[in-house]
Amino acid sequence: MKNNTVGNNLRRMREGLNLTQEELALRCDLTQGYINFLENGKRGYTKKSLAKIAKALGIHISQLFFEEKKIRDYVAEPPATYGKRSNMYDEIIALLDKLPDNVAEHYRMLLRAEVRIKDKEKGR
Repeated sequence: MKNNTVGNNLRRMREGLNLTQEELALRCDLTQGYINFLENGKRGYTKKSLAKIAKALGIHISQLFFEEKKIRDYVAEPPATYGKRSNMYDEIIALLDKLPDNVAEHYRMLLRAEVRIKDKEKGR
């Protein structure tokens, strides 16, 4: 079996912060599919994408590369919460998945803009 240290660490840390792949993707300006592929070892990563992910998780990028047996409980300040995940959120994601990629990307851009506006309003 292929060693997927980065993907396994990413999933463990994301779940430890009670984030869905979609929520993490929005905070990183990446796609949920990309996060999924990273976690499952089906896609390579770039330094830029890992830097975005590490920032969203509140960790140093190097923590994504630690072997599990070497990992101590990391202390990460949870990223800002945007409210509890609701059924409406699930419905929005399901609708976006049915749209053509270029149209869905337009709406994802609007969702990311909304997250940024909320951050600015809260002084982050």
